[in-house]
Amino acid sequence: MKNILLISVLIIILAVPGKGQISIFKDDSIRIGDKNVPAQLTLGGAIRLNYSWKTYDSELKKRGGDFGFELFRLEADGECGNVYFSIQYRWYEYFEAIHHGYFGYHLTPDLDLEIGIHQVPFGILPYASHSFWFGATYYLGYEDDYDAGIKMIFRKKNWIFHAAFYKNPEYIDNSRMGRYSFDMVTSDEQTNGETNQGNVRVAYDFEPTEGMILNVGASGEYGGIYNGNTQKMGGRYAGAIHADLKYHDWNVQLQGVHYNYNPQNPDSVNDATVQFGAFMYPFLVAVKANVVSFNVAKKINLNTKIIDIITFYNDFSVVIPEGNNVQNSIQNVTGCLVNKKGLYLYIDWITGQNMWFAGGPGIGLDEPGYDEWKGRLNVNFGYFFSSQSCR
Repeated sequence: MKNILLISVLIIILAVPGKGQISIFKDDSIRIGDKNVPAQLTLGGAIRLNYSWKTYDSELKKRGGDFGFELFRLEADGECGNVYFSIQYRWYEYFEAIHHGYFGYHLTPDLDLEIGIHQVPFGILPYASHSFWFGATYYLGYEDDYDAGIKMIFRKKNWIFHAAFYKNPEYIDNSRMGRYSFDMVTSDEQTNGETNQGNVRVAYDFEPTEGMILNVGASGEYGGIYNGNTQKMGGRYAGAIHADLKYHDWNVQLQGVHYNYNPQNPDSVNDATVQFGAFMYPFLVAVKANVVSFNVAKKINLNTKIIDIITFYNDFSVVIPEGNNVQNSIQNVTGCLVNKKGLYLYIDWITGQNMWFAGGPGIGLDEPGYDEWKGRLNVNFGYFFSSQSCR
């Protein structure tokens, strides 16, 4: 509650003209000294409720599922001349966490610099999926991941280049499980944490025919793994090739990722896995794997009193680990997104085999019952609001 009040006060301070050198005017300009420069401030947020039913939870099945509060969030985005910022903070049922928070500077019309907690440039952006549950890459930290560092973004005609350095994840405390992004987390004998990560990404837009845009690219990531017990530095790397095709109301995404972790554990800890965590839960992941994602979506514009747009999709991803005593992890999400102004409704049927968050013990592990397919029905109701307009 204290954090909500604090953020509310800060938003009011930003939005109301003050007595100092900086004040926001109705004509969307801001006074700095004797000059007026273009300025913009947008405040927003969301509230979401969630219904869940799982084939692998006998008590939940007997109750007919659960429905209740899932999230409340606040956000602010602003721009003044060449300077801009963006921040979003989230409150879930069992924890609270920052989503992102950074400021940037337009160095030139083609080049931006961003400092803070921002999205790691890797793979298909902004998401390599369409569903509320993302794809397998999200749970491995390669989709919609946010870390603390500095990023350069260069755009030239149909090209876009990213280069970034991240000192650590969004939280310095690696034992914190209450986080949005999936990172390596520490507990008990698992004391590996992410540090000193570098990312590069390049992508190009083709327009083969009218109404078609094909974005193709490649991404690379390299970083350190610091072990708190041995106080030694291990290494990790990942690479990806990706394609994102948009043709009228169709969208097809194809992505391949290879990753490898080399932790410097004590002899008592198995080097075949590393521990990840978010949303209050830790789990183990195979240290070396290939990940393939194939997603298809179709948008239908209805523009009725009840529905503006409905998007049908199927997101498929498989994690193929390398090594001994490992097994594939598969996730498939079939569903739709229904939108009416600021109202959003996700209806997802998630099936998984040996997949975390779909009844599996982790990702890429060889555990009893790994070959069983498990499913869950998830319905998420959300209202997204903004100071400018309904989204």
